[in-house]
Amino acid sequence: MTPSIWKELRLVESFDVDPKGRLKPHKLFSFMINSAWNHASALGLGYQELSEHNLMWVISKFQLNIIRMPEWRDKISIETWGKSIERFYALRDFSVFSEEGRKLAYASGGWLILEKDSYRPQKLDQLMANFPWQKEKSELETNLKKVAESTKSEDRIHFHVVFTDIDINNHVNGAKYLQWIMDSYPRDVLEQMQPESIEMSFLAEAAIDDEIAVHFERLANQEINTVRRVIDSKDLCRAAVKWHI
Repeated sequence: MTPSIWKELRLVESFDVDPKGRLKPHKLFSFMINSAWNHASALGLGYQELSEHNLMWVISKFQLNIIRMPEWRDKISIETWGKSIERFYALRDFSVFSEEGRKLAYASGGWLILEKDSYRPQKLDQLMANFPWQKEKSELETNLKKVAESTKSEDRIHFHVVFTDIDINNHVNGAKYLQWIMDSYPRDVLEQMQPESIEMSFLAEAAIDDEIAVHFERLANQEINTVRRVIDSKDLCRAAVKWHI
């Protein structure tokens, strides 16, 4: 029987870490998303099962709080569970622990099931009628509001979408947006500081060969990073980042 709370073990490898031996934020995000993918698959709601009905999962919102970033050779455990349905969104929470049981990070996210051709969101009540929701277990209150639009941002770095940026659903993997955002920061910031919280809204898709710009705006208590398609100035992803030393 598939557990309602899914648990996975991970070893932080050399290719997962930055030059200071700390797990890269986009890798931590990838670990969490992969655990959600595996749990959904085990419950009969994975990529293969949805594809048979021309449907797919799409992440819309993700909130990540980091207490201490795992490091090279750390053994970590990731727990994830479905929390509830809110309108068209399936809400899911996460906890990350050290080998000794110390909490390292926690997160919450909202997913949609879309029809592949029309991108029309599907009602989840029937599709997920037998899902083992854990309505009383909440790691973080899920906020489905979009990250605020940047109004006075500076253009910091450009990328081109290449074949290896595209995932099985034929769009840019969500973790890639976070990687682009982290890569837009100066080296001294990345060496001296670590993200305390990252709140991301996924707004539209990037396609292969698109030119992407990452824009930056510093507000009073956070920084707004916007991944924007250059040709039409379309916001694809926004992330509010807070840092600690």
